[in-house]
Amino acid sequence: MAWLSAEFYFYKGSAPCRSVWMTLKLLNCEFEEKHVDLLKAENKRPWFIRMNPQHTVPTFNDHSFILWESRAIMQYLMNKYATEGTQYLYPKEPEERAKVDRMLFFDMGTLYHAIKEYFGPKIHQGMPPDQEKENLLKTSLDYLDHFLEIGGVPYLCGERITIADIAILASITELDALNYSYKCYGELFRWSERVKEGIPCYKECCIEGVEMTRARVKQLEDDLKKQMEKERKASITKK
Repeated sequence: MAWLSAEFYFYKGSAPCRSVWMTLKLLNCEFEEKHVDLLKAENKRPWFIRMNPQHTVPTFNDHSFILWESRAIMQYLMNKYATEGTQYLYPKEPEERAKVDRMLFFDMGTLYHAIKEYFGPKIHQGMPPDQEKENLLKTSLDYLDHFLEIGGVPYLCGERITIADIAILASITELDALNYSYKCYGELFRWSERVKEGIPCYKECCIEGVEMTRARVKQLEDDLKKQMEKERKASITKK
């Protein structure tokens, strides 16, 4: 029987997918790219649901071992494929690794959660963001800015980039895609520019996806405006 290759199922417009993609590239892993078009609901097709009942991307099939949830995939990739030259991305020393894990959980439970909550209406319907959730996002960005200020090091967990920086940068690229300025958070903005420069594959893995999200949201907004104008004209006609 032929040996199966590793397969990475992803959508470029997904921030969590971008984080895994950057990790794979930095580790020089051999894998086959499997693009899943969420706009065509390819993740809801029976073959995909059989592989991942939660039908989410990213999904990683490593020689029949199937894993989803982006941060779990990143940790798995580091545990299995890190070399002496790339181990710095996820240090083995318990305290240093705990720092990385803490920021991964902050990203999942606080930062990225806040981004999704605030921008949900805009991303899915082209409507204005949920203003009631803006404080949640601002608080998350304040936390991140403060972490960087008191850390006194170039990156979130020390002198070198880790998968925590990769994951949180991917979340921040969602703000880029949605034209949400975070320049007022000085430490955060400088860190984001530093990490973008420090990851050789950043442009390859992120720029196209950011533009995809930006274009899709603009199309949703345009469609919503047309629908509202159509309804307005229809109401005038009835009068």
